[in-house]
Amino acid sequence: MRVSIGGIHDFESYSLMQAGHFPSRLLRRAGLILIGVVMSCGAAADPTQACTCSAPATPEALKRSSVVFRGRVTEISRPFLDRIGLTQTGNHRVRFEILQQWKSTQSKNTVVITRLTGEACGFPFEERKEYLVYVVTEPRDIQTGICTGTKNIAEAEHEMKQLDELRSHSQKIQ
Repeated sequence: MRVSIGGIHDFESYSLMQAGHFPSRLLRRAGLILIGVVMSCGAAADPTQACTCSAPATPEALKRSSVVFRGRVTEISRPFLDRIGLTQTGNHRVRFEILQQWKSTQSKNTVVITRLTGEACGFPFEERKEYLVYVVTEPRDIQTGICTGTKNIAEAEHEMKQLDELRSHSQKIQ
């Protein structure tokens, strides 16, 4: 059967690939769209990208914080409405077993909030890992993040020595 469509004859045997139109335009557009989607997914996967703060020096971080401790993450949870997709607060409730303390906590466990969306500068904690945590008190909860000085314990040896020295110095003054 011969069909004439737009000046092209024998439609059954005609291929868009043979005409050269399909790969040059459609594939290029599809490729650009795919690259854009992949890049936007990559940016969304790292919520700390938008953060523009720098952690303060140890004495300043201690002064600003209401609580400072070394702790092991025992549980991380998100609010129910975030989990089911009705809200996107980015809040993560992180429960810690406190291993050592430098400021204002006598309990063996505590829960802090970190926000992992937008420009919130939250800290990406992982369960069963240890951290040096600086906590600031907000009106509704206690929070921590990159801007407070919180860091993985493997990167905090120097700061913990400084905290010991600052605590020792302040006890001598009292």
